[in-house]
Amino acid sequence: MKKFGKFVLQLIITVLILVGVGTGGYFGYQWLQKQEMLRERPKVVKANDGTNTSAAWHNFKNYQKALRENYPFINKVSTYVPPRTWDGKDFIIPGLISTKAYNFKTKKYDVATAMTPQGIAVASKYILITAYDGDHVHASVIYVLDKKTGKYIKTIQVPGRPHLGGIAYDPVAKNIWITGSLGKSSALAAFSLKEMKEYKPGSRIPIKYDHQIAIPAVEKASAVTYYDSQLFVGFFNMYGRGKVAAYRIARSGKNKGSITNNEVKSVTGTLQWSDPTGETSMDKQIQGIAIYQNKIFLSQSYGSGSSKLYVFPTSALNALDEKNAELELEMPPYLEQITAYKGQLLCLFESASQQYAKPNVVVMDRILSININALFGN
Repeated sequence: MKKFGKFVLQLIITVLILVGVGTGGYFGYQWLQKQEMLRERPKVVKANDGTNTSAAWHNFKNYQKALRENYPFINKVSTYVPPRTWDGKDFIIPGLISTKAYNFKTKKYDVATAMTPQGIAVASKYILITAYDGDHVHASVIYVLDKKTGKYIKTIQVPGRPHLGGIAYDPVAKNIWITGSLGKSSALAAFSLKEMKEYKPGSRIPIKYDHQIAIPAVEKASAVTYYDSQLFVGFFNMYGRGKVAAYRIARSGKNKGSITNNEVKSVTGTLQWSDPTGETSMDKQIQGIAIYQNKIFLSQSYGSGSSKLYVFPTSALNALDEKNAELELEMPPYLEQITAYKGQLLCLFESASQQYAKPNVVVMDRILSININALFGN
């Protein structure tokens, strides 16, 4: 019996050693591949404020090759179909290697190396990209790019460390809206286009909000888009149904350009991606929403597997179940916010962040611009 016990013990030790060697080998291989990615990184170029303006991982040839080999249809509608506008097409996402931001641990401004892109919007002559620090120590930021050239202009510091899951532009009131929190509630906050323009490059002072509104109906606002004088706010949910709520922007009175308290109170927590009594399998991990003409676009992703892009008719707003989708497309992993502009769908990914960029993932360190008509073969 003792011999048998000794044998079992030796067997267990052997198995543990083999598992340890295998695990070590796997992570060692991953580490070596990551080092290879770093060696192939294009030469780092920085703006005067220390923000890198060069691509974080790929030269343009390798970027296109990865997309072509892994997502041929998406590559076709983004590369070989003439775009309706060149604005945003293949623009480099800045700041992924180096961004100056306030460090809440050291109480100083220093370099963040794990900024993670989340939201994208077109505002007047600019493209705005939001990002939070993946290490959770630096302030969140908004990168400002020239809409026509993609040239990096400046970084805007925002108060605190919000996840900044969404950003939208109201062209009537000329306000820029972002998602965040106020106390224990989700919130919408806004500053004007004028303030954004006047914000000095390299400034260490967070931009001031003109409006900050709690929206308790949406537990954790993760996406926002503007359409027809309304802000549509979405809630990312990893395990259960997500929610969408629409808030109308006042165009007159003392709340002109903002959302009234009555408007907030009128929105209950019952609005959902699909009918509350119906069945849905597309109930999780909604990252972005965009509305263009008679179409609603939803981006869905979680983890390193392929993301999904769903397209619905606007008539399906109250029943955004995947069975009602006109189109379902596989996209590269880590798809975040999407925004529609002049017939193009601009897609932002977080895969180029230091914490998500891996050898086995199609790393998207540029904005992907898709011809919307081409998605339907038009």
